[in-house]
Amino acid sequence: MIEGLGRVAAMCRETLGDGPGIRRPLAEDSSLHIVEITCCDDRRSFRPPVLVSGPEAGVTRMLLVRSGGFLARVNGREEFTDPVTGFVLRQGDEVAFAHPAHTRDISTMLDLGQDVYGDLLPPAQNPVVPVTPALDLAHRRLVSACRAGIDRFEVAERVHHLLTTVPTPHTLARSGRRAATVQAHRRLVDHTRAVLIDGPLTVSLEELGRQVGCSPFHLSRVFHQVTGQTLNHYRNRLRVRAVAEDLADGHSSLRTLAATYGFADQAHLTRVFRQHTGQVPSAVRAMLRPASPGEWI
Repeated sequence: MIEGLGRVAAMCRETLGDGPGIRRPLAEDSSLHIVEITCCDDRRSFRPPVLVSGPEAGVTRMLLVRSGGFLARVNGREEFTDPVTGFVLRQGDEVAFAHPAHTRDISTMLDLGQDVYGDLLPPAQNPVVPVTPALDLAHRRLVSACRAGIDRFEVAERVHHLLTTVPTPHTLARSGRRAATVQAHRRLVDHTRAVLIDGPLTVSLEELGRQVGCSPFHLSRVFHQVTGQTLNHYRNRLRVRAVAEDLADGHSSLRTLAATYGFADQAHLTRVFRQHTGQVPSAVRAMLRPASPGEWI
């Protein structure tokens, strides 16, 4: 663990408010602060908003979720944030959080100095960061390495690698629908994502429709219309991220994980996992296993 982390936990409270949670500093340097945040809040309404501020000027803050999910309101725009969606905050942004899902969420907060990381950061127009399999794996490997204990040089190099995997946020085409309809559809999608985060991920499409109050056909159509992906694809992405989190925590039985997350069998889990990550589960388990500092490329 890098030394000199005394002020980081207090600093992250400026962004996250005083809600219940555990803040664990992972790394600190002059242009970089990394904090792991575990939140057990089940508050469905938004907490009072706070203004983003850092230890010094010119800092961009990125939040990436490893498990669970929450609703973030950034400068008036609401976005459900989960392991497939992160977001970026800049100094002066107003942010508030709510937790419509009842499960805990575990996130990583990176404070990145513009002087060092500015060229690699996503554009300011959109706070949403789509989390691709490459970004998700880079994020998990960074956390695993910080927990194991690495020096400042390796932390910085890993963060640079992580930022090179950040995609440009997609912009959905205008549909010509009324603003009220667009907002209603976004709320339905956010509700659906919260239900899936609450689990279990073995839920059927029919049961999911009942829980959010609409027909499976309408839900499937609206979800694809709003997000650009099918419900099945999104659910598989969540299942793969959940398996990766369990592998990082030391779970080794793929048969048990397949049953837990509703895969037909171990072969089905392996096939879907490989489709989404380009790796088989055993390879990712080896990548996330604590190793000697410096041995990561």
